[in-house]
Amino acid sequence: MAQMGEEFNGKVEKIGEDYFRMIFHVPSAFYGHIIGQGGATLRLMEEDTRTIIRLPKPGTDDMITVKGRRVEYLEAARNKIYDIVDTYRTRGMTHFFSINCATEAVKEAYGKFKEAVQEAYSPEGLPEIYFQKPEKLHITLSGMLLNNDQDRQMAVDLLHGEEEAIRKIMEKFPGKAHIKIQGLMTMNDNPEKAKVLYARIHSEALEEIAEHLDRLNRKSGLYTGSIRKTTVQLHMTLMNVAYDKDDNGRFKKGNTINAKKILEDFGDYSFGEVPLTEIHLSQRKSYDDDGYYTAFTKLFV
Repeated sequence: MAQMGEEFNGKVEKIGEDYFRMIFHVPSAFYGHIIGQGGATLRLMEEDTRTIIRLPKPGTDDMITVKGRRVEYLEAARNKIYDIVDTYRTRGMTHFFSINCATEAVKEAYGKFKEAVQEAYSPEGLPEIYFQKPEKLHITLSGMLLNNDQDRQMAVDLLHGEEEAIRKIMEKFPGKAHIKIQGLMTMNDNPEKAKVLYARIHSEALEEIAEHLDRLNRKSGLYTGSIRKTTVQLHMTLMNVAYDKDDNGRFKKGNTINAKKILEDFGDYSFGEVPLTEIHLSQRKSYDDDGYYTAFTKLFV
């Protein structure tokens, strides 16, 4: 699990007798919402949290600064700002940086895993719709909302602009340009009521690359998701109850997977390895001739 660090959580410093300062990053695209009409939103936040909030000039890459007499005041101001960002951030992801895992070897291993799971849950088995399509097996590095040609070009420039930085990361791990896919996990505490089942990803190089791209994506304003999320959890989705939709295309509520037996019987299952040779800017709900997500662009590393 790769940590994003203080850049988004907020770095606190004591700058005087009973006086503190916190700095943290928010994309400048949200400054207008934080300030509000005539500065009303910002003034109200300062009054409610008993802090002084200073925003950088729009278009810069500087940090927001909050000052106050107690650390909890600073945290309250930061949380109010994050609430505003999350409110105005459109949640629909249109594109994402990905690693294509749909090699023949991985698809074959996944097919055998699926057969074994269905046999273990016989005679009823698990709903077929819950299983990922083998041609779509992938690792998501960071998601984004790209509304127009300008946004899409920004994402292309972001990925290709980091080619040198990514190569330098890979040089730190010589002879380790492969991604190992082994082990299972769910992202909730109760495996008997899981919604998603994942395969674990093992690659120090990819962890660092994902952290690097996710941080830049957050700064760009293209990132979709909660700004409070400060970790990248690399995984390959195997099963997801959200694949089961009603006639109107909406998720069916209440669906879960009792994954306890799967974890017990197949917890260390190996799906093989894939080479770390290219990163895709993938488009959701659009597929190439092989059935994988359409690549808007690719960075070969």
